[in-house]
Amino acid sequence: MAGLVTPFTLGPMQAATIAVTGASGQVGTEVCRRLADSGRAVVPLSRATDWAPAIAGASVVLHLAGALRPRRGDTYESANVATSEVVAAAVRASGAGRVVFLSYVGADPGSPNAYLRTKGLAERALEATGVPVTIFRCVHIFGPPGRPGPTATPFIARQGRRVTVPGNGRQLIAPLLLQDVVEAVVAATTRPEPQPGTFELAGPETMSLDQLVRTLNGGEASLRHVPAPLVRLLAHLSPALTPELVDLLLQDNVATSDPRATAEAFGFSLHGLGEAWRGRADAKRLP
Repeated sequence: MAGLVTPFTLGPMQAATIAVTGASGQVGTEVCRRLADSGRAVVPLSRATDWAPAIAGASVVLHLAGALRPRRGDTYESANVATSEVVAAAVRASGAGRVVFLSYVGADPGSPNAYLRTKGLAERALEATGVPVTIFRCVHIFGPPGRPGPTATPFIARQGRRVTVPGNGRQLIAPLLLQDVVEAVVAATTRPEPQPGTFELAGPETMSLDQLVRTLNGGEASLRHVPAPLVRLLAHLSPALTPELVDLLLQDNVATSDPRATAEAFGFSLHGLGEAWRGRADAKRLP
C-alpha cells in the first residue's frame, strides 16, 4: 500500500543524491523503487560496488546492508560491523547530511548473541560519525503473499506438508510488514530535516508463533513442533541456520516500546499481518 507517507516540500532535498547499501535486498529493492518513482536520485550499492566514491557524492546514506544469516565466507562481524565501518569512514569524509540505518530490536554491543552484538557495534560506529543518524530497530519483517521474503517463506506450507515450528510455538511475535518498514525509511530519508535517534519498529499485533504460521497459511496449517534443544543442535549442522538465528526464533520477537509512537513520529500507519495475508495465503501457497 503505497502513498502512506505524508508528502513534504523538499526544496534542495529534491535534487539530493541518496546512496543505498543493500539495495538488492528485501527492503532495499522496495525503498529504491519508491524513491526513484518520486524523482529522487538514487545510487544503489551492491556488494561488488566500491561504496566510498558513491557515498562521497551523496547527501543521504541509507545503510540497509547486513545479515542475520551470513553468506558463505562472511561472518556477523564482516556483514554487519565491517560494512558499517566502511560507511562511517565514507560519511566522515563526505559530509553527508544524514544516515538511516536498519538495525534489530535488542541490538547491544554487549549482547552474547553475535547478531545483536554486531548490530549494536554497527550502530555505535555510525553514531560516532557526528552525522545525524536515524536508527530503526526492527523485529522480523514479512513481505506480502506474492513476495513473502526469507522470514515468511519457511512457514508457508508446500504441497500439503506440515510446517516446522521451532520450539513450542507459544513464543510471541509482532510481525512487521515490509510496506511499513519502507514507509519508515522513506519518511526518514525525505523529510526536510533529519530526525536522529533510535526508534523501534514492530507490527501492531502480537501473536504466538503458531498463530502467525496459521495466518500465513490462510488460517489453517498442520504444525510440527521441534523441541528447542533439537533446534539448537540443528543450528550447528544445517547451513540454513545459525545459533544466533535460532536464539531469535525461540524467544519473543516484539518491541520493548509502543511501535505506534515510531509510526506517528514518521507520519505513517502500521498494518497488521492479517491485512495482507488473511484469506489470501491459500491462493498464494508455494508449489
